[in-house]
Amino acid sequence: MAGGESGGQGQDEGLYASPAEAAKEVRTDYLYWTGKLTDSSFELSVALIAANWAVFGERLVQNVWAKLSIFLVLLGLAISLLGAKRMSELHRVRMDYSEEAPERWRREYEAAHGQRVSWPFTDEIERLGFVLRLTKTWLPLAGGLLLLIGVLYP
Repeated sequence: MAGGESGGQGQDEGLYASPAEAAKEVRTDYLYWTGKLTDSSFELSVALIAANWAVFGERLVQNVWAKLSIFLVLLGLAISLLGAKRMSELHRVRMDYSEEAPERWRREYEAAHGQRVSWPFTDEIERLGFVLRLTKTWLPLAGGLLLLIGVLYP
């Protein structure tokens, strides 16, 4: 229901029991969709490599559009792999940091609570995540566009 209507139920009844529960639901969906982005990006990348090979075969090396398409796809895969490695290391460091001084971690939580800050992550983790999402979206799509150009304008 739009506008906060609850279908005749009391105002305290609704889709979510608390703001924290609603925030957790947003986080769950965020994790789902970023995972979908990773999966879809990889699947499209593999499909584009196969499509380039299927369309151009041995002539692939003679078509600049096909070569550029494959280059962008491979670049995207490489950036994703290196990004995943860097993310894993950054998260390991944060786990160690949280265990080193639990009281410091609690104080940082209290300072960050209710604010739009990167905690419990870091600004670097947030920025890298943004760059990786851009990479996973646009490089395979650009590779697909180049494949189409190569087919239409050999």
